[in-house]
Amino acid sequence: MSNPIPTSPPTEVTIPSPQPPNHKLEIQSRNPDIEANGLHKLVNEQTAKDIWTFLLVFRVFNSFLVKTFFQPDEYFQSLEPAWQMAFGSDSGAWLTWEWHYQLRSSLHPALFAIAYYLVDKPMEFVNFFPQFRAEVLAVLPNIIQAIFAAACDYYTWKMAEKMYGLGSRTGYVTLLMSVFSPWNWFCSTRTFSNSLETSLTITALYYWPWDMAIDSGEKIKVQTKEGSIRPVSEGVFRTAKSVNHLRYSLLLAGIACILRPTNLLIWFCVIMPIIVSLMSGVAQKTTKSPIPRDFIILFREAILCGSLILIISALSDRLYFGEWTFPPYQWLHFNISQNLAVFYGKNDWHYFLSQGLPLLLLTYLPFTIVSIFKTYTPSTIPNPTFTSDLQTILTHLTSLMIFILSTISHKEVRFIYPLLPILLILTAPSTTSFFTKEIQIPTNDPANSKIETKTNRKPLLTFLILLNIALAAYTTIIHQSAVISVTKFIRHHYETEMLDAQGIPLHSPNAYSYLKHYPASIDENAPPSLNINYDIKKEENSQYAARNMGTSQNPNWEKGWEKPFVGFLMPCHSTPWRSQLIYKELGAWALGCEPPIHLGVDEREGYRDEADRFYDDPQKFLQEEMIVFSELDESEEGGGKVIGDEENENIKGKKQWPRYLVGFEGIEKDIRAFYDGLAEGTKAGAGRGMKMKEVWRERNTQWIDDWRRWGDVVVWEFV
Repeated sequence: MSNPIPTSPPTEVTIPSPQPPNHKLEIQSRNPDIEANGLHKLVNEQTAKDIWTFLLVFRVFNSFLVKTFFQPDEYFQSLEPAWQMAFGSDSGAWLTWEWHYQLRSSLHPALFAIAYYLVDKPMEFVNFFPQFRAEVLAVLPNIIQAIFAAACDYYTWKMAEKMYGLGSRTGYVTLLMSVFSPWNWFCSTRTFSNSLETSLTITALYYWPWDMAIDSGEKIKVQTKEGSIRPVSEGVFRTAKSVNHLRYSLLLAGIACILRPTNLLIWFCVIMPIIVSLMSGVAQKTTKSPIPRDFIILFREAILCGSLILIISALSDRLYFGEWTFPPYQWLHFNISQNLAVFYGKNDWHYFLSQGLPLLLLTYLPFTIVSIFKTYTPSTIPNPTFTSDLQTILTHLTSLMIFILSTISHKEVRFIYPLLPILLILTAPSTTSFFTKEIQIPTNDPANSKIETKTNRKPLLTFLILLNIALAAYTTIIHQSAVISVTKFIRHHYETEMLDAQGIPLHSPNAYSYLKHYPASIDENAPPSLNINYDIKKEENSQYAARNMGTSQNPNWEKGWEKPFVGFLMPCHSTPWRSQLIYKELGAWALGCEPPIHLGVDEREGYRDEADRFYDDPQKFLQEEMIVFSELDESEEGGGKVIGDEENENIKGKKQWPRYLVGFEGIEKDIRAFYDGLAEGTKAGAGRGMKMKEVWRERNTQWIDDWRRWGDVVVWEFV
């Protein structure tokens, strides 16, 4: 409970106002609905709604323009397990080794699985064409992520307003910086767990009770009977709304930590000032200083909210994995004790400083450096205590997280993505002061002089904005775009060749069933397409499908001798998978790159995965790990039994030649040599008289640091 306030002698109230003019305070005293920026609260609420609507539309538009590839986790750590959750284990989803070893939380893919299910079931119920359903399902996850991206922009702005003042120029500059950030445009609508983590983190920071660590209230001095003057605090959690905000923050922070255990570093930095203040004693300095009851509430809510998140996470993982498990522990065990993260790359200790932050901030970097420098140097301009203290906490948070993550061998820019909103908030004051200037306009009444804001350095500002737009457009529309568009090409080709007019696979018993209602034409002058007999058409297409149809009922995307529709001879995970291919009947395979979990530390250096073996010696790989037609002929002479029989051990585990082959142009010479029988060790050629024809080609990028991905993406058909 708060301390009672004595009624006598009369109370002396001292309320410093860091932001003149005083007429705003007078208006506030007359009308409580007028807020700190001098506007009615309904006006501010409507402004916030308008900004949210704009951001939502903007990020959905953003999601439709992201047509490039960034990293495999965008698909294989979220959408592939989500596809399996929504459509079953026989849906053709590709689960990487992390999911077999329970290293990832099922909460993230469950979000997209629910969306898949809720959207697909109504479309299936009303019998939408599969082609239309495929288009919807292909873009659905990015639309879902766009909502979280908009929330990230919105709460970055709201956090800046909390820090710099309601309706402040610095707050709006922060919003514009978030909107024009090339990295946000490039990454925020992608389905990475880091993107969701970023949105959850900045939202949780906005709702966090910063008054627990920072004295932001008004200093109220009360004279006691003994003649001394002491401050009186009403506490931090004075209303149910403040407690609810704490719960929002704790729940969102808990989810972020489950998704990405490294998020704990952020909350360690947030909580430490509270722990320090508690250890030094509860001192009531302002009307919002924490009182003992506040610490009890904070501890109680942390236990309750943390327990709730752990229970939800445990139940979700139990349902998905089929046993009780705790993925964050598994993640730490594999990445730290077994050091498997190094298998995916090792970076210098200064990576985040020399590459990570420059890529994250780009044109904002100089202003960020100035802002960080100002945080650690005495300022000649008076700053509210709350603002300066919060700037210090957020700067320490950023520095500590970068320092700790720099000690890890494997580093990626997206690991520090949750720091971007914080860095934008810290950078905004320097950007605002550099590009704007306040000009006082004299009036007849000096007390009511007007202040206008003028934009400085307009040419430079215009150049930086255009540069940000150009960088965002290049990275989301041009750079590595072909590896995305090729999956759409394959899917559309499959729809053309393997589905009937209503989108039913030709090998299905229901193919062309709609022809039952249309008797064959007897008009000799009618087009051939109208002279169709259902029974004849069904038999013709079942035979066609048997010759050309693949299947995805086992991990190798093969069944017996059925030909896969497409194969990808590219570095592993170079393209999306079932989230873009969609159809489970679309048989496909690709090169894998599972880490050497079964090997000791000393043996791992010599380990070569499937993709490595192909690029080390393409001809050897094709001869030893691809099924050539001569092997199929021998098996067929022996009865044509399926893979797994003793007679077919020589081809077990090998990949079957597909109808279409996808690869970068650099492998074409080796593929043609092997297929046409020109390679050493190949007698009659794997093609057995068939032709290898290029059917699609698209430029992927102008530059790339991986020689295996150099050149155009090409699709070859074997006819």
